[in-house]
Amino acid sequence: MRTLTRIGVSAVAAGAALTLTAGSATAATTTVRRDTATGAAYSGNWRITNIGNLTFTATVLGINITASCPQVTLTGTVQSAGTGTLNQATVGACSSSAGSAQVAFEGLPYTQGQVTYAPVAGGRDGTLSISDPGLRIKVVMNILGTQTCYYGFGSTVGSLTFNVYNRDNPNRPVPSVDDAQGSLNNARLDRLTGSSSLCPTTGTGNGNATARGETTAGSGVFDQKLYITG
Repeated sequence: MRTLTRIGVSAVAAGAALTLTAGSATAATTTVRRDTATGAAYSGNWRITNIGNLTFTATVLGINITASCPQVTLTGTVQSAGTGTLNQATVGACSSSAGSAQVAFEGLPYTQGQVTYAPVAGGRDGTLSISDPGLRIKVVMNILGTQTCYYGFGSTVGSLTFNVYNRDNPNRPVPSVDDAQGSLNNARLDRLTGSSSLCPTTGTGNGNATARGETTAGSGVFDQKLYITG
């Protein structure tokens, strides 16, 4: 269950989570920048980190269960036009009334996604859409014994979309945090082949995350604040 949750990251990424990712056609009117709306264009590594718990709610045997994942980190690359990759994903232990869970992203890197500048009055500044067909998340959890579940894009879900907020947007999910942020709102993934029959077929994921780049390329120090413009 915690599966979808961390996506969101990736998400998110970015996640959202600004999450994470990208790879196909670029949006000609989108530019990822350093610091502010007038900053230099940014291309390079980025890291997406959750703010607060990422949660996933699903129904198992007629009972609603909400899982919480307090530690999610997604890393990859982003190009100034909005494309990039999700190369690594780390999810700490998740918990719920059904017990703990182990979560792992399989088949990395993920390469199909797009950050798009698409402002909405009184809301977001853009979106991150992820549609990589190789997206596959493994979750091992305890539901009447150990169950192994796989989630990704299937018959009902073909992509994930995250709302993206600039660091000075007063409507960003966590106003006290001065960073570009992504928000995962009621996002869904499908259960994939190979999952136990007790695994929920779908669920709803929610969470928030920040995204940063590197001031010095290749340093591994993610101290560069990011901003998106048209």
